Amino acid sequence: MSYSVIGSPGAAVCVSILLVFLPGVSSQHQEDVRNSFELSARAADKQVGSSDDYAKWFNIFKTTLLNLHWFSQQDGFEQEVKGLVFDSLDVSKSDRELLIRAFNSLQKNEENRDALKLFNECVLDKVNQDAIGSLLFLGGGSYHGKFQLAVCSERNDALVVSTSYVHFRVHGAQYSGVLYSDGKVDTKTTLSTHVFGLNDEPYRKVRDSIKKKLVDSGVSEQTPVAGL
Repeated sequence: MSYSVIGSPGAAVCVSILLVFLPGVSSQHQEDVRNSFELSARAADKQVGSSDDYAKWFNIFKTTLLNLHWFSQQDGFEQEVKGLVFDSLDVSKSDRELLIRAFNSLQKNEENRDALKLFNECVLDKVNQDAIGSLLFLGGGSYHGKFQLAVCSERNDALVVSTSYVHFRVHGAQYSGVLYSDGKVDTKTTLSTHVFGLNDEPYRKVRDSIKKKLVDSGVSEQTPVAGL
């Protein structure tokens, strides 16, 4: 399985996380992000199980990530989203545009079928396909789920990941062109943005053991997003 080379933008799905790599992120750092974030997400999935306790899920995810020699640069406050999830992300305009492009490619490109399936099955399996595609959650059924949208950058060999954790719950009504109009859709979508950095020196010592844990788990799956 091949991923983007250094200097080129790229994207991948790991469990329920859509990772976007900005130009300049090295191939090694892309692998480090994918492995660290997948291991942390799977640890959270295992401990939370079928529970919808998203706060517990993210706390386990974050704790696991910090134990893998990542560190927290910024803890975002939780906010309720009333419109497009993408519009609420605490990232630059150019980074947001690349993330949207990655999501659109994930949706529209046949090559991404496996990646989309992974994204859906891991966390969004109860969400209507159209709702996933637009990230609007406009009703028409009872949906709930959680996922992350992450932007990875690198400057002077320092790796930074800005990750937006989204949890949503929609109890349906008829589709409406105006989001949540007239109180017809009982919904709550929350978003929390966090920024993580990687301690390269100590991580280098555990890099191989992290890869081995994923392989030995028998469930590891990371799929690149084609079409960027």
